[in-house]
Amino acid sequence: MILQHDFLDRVSRNQGGAFYIFDGSLFESNILRFRKQLREHYENSEVAYACKANYMPQIGKILSRIGCMCEVVSRFEYEVATRYLDPENVVFNGPVKRINDLKEALSRSCMVNIDSFREIQYLETISPCVERIEIGLRISPPWDRQDGPSRFGFRPDEKELDRALEMLRRIPNLTIIGLHCHASGRGRGVDHHVMRVHELMKLRETLKKEPKVNISIINVGGGYIGEMPHSLKCQFPDDLPSMRDYAKAIGKEMLLHENGESVKLIVEPGVSMVANTMCLIAEVVEIRKRGEKNQALLDTNINQVNPTRSQRRPVVSQVIKKRKDASCRENYRLVGNTCMEHDVLVEEFVGCLEEGDFVAFENRGAYSINYTPPFIVPAPAVVDVRGEVLKSPDTFETVLQAYVE
Repeated sequence: MILQHDFLDRVSRNQGGAFYIFDGSLFESNILRFRKQLREHYENSEVAYACKANYMPQIGKILSRIGCMCEVVSRFEYEVATRYLDPENVVFNGPVKRINDLKEALSRSCMVNIDSFREIQYLETISPCVERIEIGLRISPPWDRQDGPSRFGFRPDEKELDRALEMLRRIPNLTIIGLHCHASGRGRGVDHHVMRVHELMKLRETLKKEPKVNISIINVGGGYIGEMPHSLKCQFPDDLPSMRDYAKAIGKEMLLHENGESVKLIVEPGVSMVANTMCLIAEVVEIRKRGEKNQALLDTNINQVNPTRSQRRPVVSQVIKKRKDASCRENYRLVGNTCMEHDVLVEEFVGCLEEGDFVAFENRGAYSINYTPPFIVPAPAVVDVRGEVLKSPDTFETVLQAYVE
């Protein structure tokens, strides 16, 4: 984004000293481009945006307008998504689905991927109340153990899948139509995603003769690396694939196994679609000397800038209110607005800052908005690139309204 001080100052005076900027056009472009790339290599492909990355209403409106699917992992996210999308365009994953959640979602033709034996027991209970039950199964990947065994889904290598199939056969109006896998580990390379396709398609072939199984959907989950600035990209250990690389490799692997059958491919990108569409702006409140260092106090904090405590350095730039001599550049330690000693945002930033300037943190807003707690300072506002408010800043009223006095 090209940021001007006058614009940031105007928004700051109305919305507070820190706020996010969201570029909806870029988000829409990211989704449409990836879907197009997938379909170039495998026509029967759908993108289901992972709601957990950022569930702003503006994103739901964009997804609805362009006919995109959405993936959710809780009843809360389901309610958010179905406010804007038809339930048949929602994929319902996640480890805790209550019996009423399943009844609601299945009765409205939502694609539900079952994660546990407890959920199968719920299906047995609600079977008489739902005319037709079509589900997917989340498969726990024994082929990807670099981070240890997953705690989700059914493991084929430990007879869990066999046990699940045996239980599901007893449900008269049920058909298994999908297989789902989402590896939550560190693997982000193309090979990891190709392996998911390979193994799920092999499993589909193995299950063809099973009663109540008619697999027409293969869902390979998320975990994609999106576009990012070079200063962030160079902090990753390997050469990072592009979204086009993912699309080509996944599509090629699907074609190898499809055998002319109509199998729908679903992918669930989240961060890769939204990260480069947002930045966090913070006002410089004070500059002081602290030992040998300059310390810049910003009106934001570590819970907004880096709530997951990633070890990667954030991409930071300055937006200053007046032109300064280039020779004045100094080294600053950027610190946050809480009373915690660990609230250090950036240990070393080279620039020329003074009170009233702004610091921009790029690629903030994927997860960070949803992760930010109301700790000491409530969550900030979100505006679009024109300054129109998409979310007002939280206040003591909005934070306390759920409490009973």
